[in-house]
Amino acid sequence: MNILNRVSKYDRAARMKVRVESVLRPESLDLFLKYSESHPIPKDRLFREKLLKLLVHKPRPAADSTKIQKILSSLPRLRKDGELGAAAVSKVAETLGLSAIPGLNTEISLLCETYYKARVLQCLMLKALMAVMPRKKALEYFGAFLEQRYKSVKFPKLKNVREKLDLHESVKRGPLKDGAAFLQGVTDDGRAVMKITRCRPAQVLLKLVKDPQIVHAVICQPDFMMAQKSNPDFVLTREKSLVLGMPYCGHVWHDRRVHRSIKHPARKFWQELSLA
Repeated sequence: MNILNRVSKYDRAARMKVRVESVLRPESLDLFLKYSESHPIPKDRLFREKLLKLLVHKPRPAADSTKIQKILSSLPRLRKDGELGAAAVSKVAETLGLSAIPGLNTEISLLCETYYKARVLQCLMLKALMAVMPRKKALEYFGAFLEQRYKSVKFPKLKNVREKLDLHESVKRGPLKDGAAFLQGVTDDGRAVMKITRCRPAQVLLKLVKDPQIVHAVICQPDFMMAQKSNPDFVLTREKSLVLGMPYCGHVWHDRRVHRSIKHPARKFWQELSLA
């Protein structure tokens, strides 16, 4: 095993700059509504009603109205359902601590932890879905939606699994800057390994949502889709997750062209990987 990186710094005061419209734009909800048109949700009116209740927020300043309409103008389904769209934008703005929405093209400085709070919208979408169908079915439905969504998302094409570690290293410059404790390495047979013992998005959303399965579906499940998008020969395995109450996340990226057996390392392997 060749250890490449050990990162243990976690800075709750880390900040980042983000454009206002990009962080407030509820595109995920608009795409979810589009998906539901071809994959109908049982009791769709009840789903909308439950979601609106979850999106309850304090009254926004009158000046926000025009900005909210501008944000929704490029989202056809939420432009049509202005009440739901406005509730989504307002809820995210309130969650981010914005007493009033600044100019949409303005860059604002946010705590990196605060930035991840915007993901609460997807969590509430899934929570509303669980109100109209069994939890297991809701998780499957939401997972299928994410699969469909990620088909249209462009990811860097990678030649070997070692490059996945380079990408994870680079995120330290974005919202994950000083926001994770992890170890990276490559096994003797060329599999890329990452052990994470602290994760900013997991901590932030668990505190907000308090439902590990929902948070896992929103921020962890897409990892498998991104592995496939990077290269169709890549396979990600992960048997443990911080979000689900385990002591670490153990990621392994395999390459079908090289590895005939897609087998996740046993517990002893992970115990011997120390971040110290």
